[in-house]
Amino acid sequence: MEYDHGRPLRNRIEVEFVEADVEIVFNLVDLAAQEFETGHSSIAERVLHDADEVLRDIERRLSHLDGVARECFRPLVEELRRQVHAAKSRDSTA
Repeated sequence: MEYDHGRPLRNRIEVEFVEADVEIVFNLVDLAAQEFETGHSSIAERVLHDADEVLRDIERRLSHLDGVARECFRPLVEELRRQVHAAKSRDSTA
């Protein structure tokens, strides 16, 4: 995300943490899919639980940002939620 360098350093750091957390959730969803494919459902479920925890952390961090920054992340966070939900749904159909 492009960041306005005129804003306080704390906000910039929060944005960078959110960006890192977003990447972590995408990676956890991929890891869970691999674990489901290899028959390790219990590991995949724990990985998805971790993804949920990171999503909660993202939401907490976003609550500290101004409205513009929050809105920039909204579509990405919604996509993360969809992917985590889809991975969980995949488990229930397996």
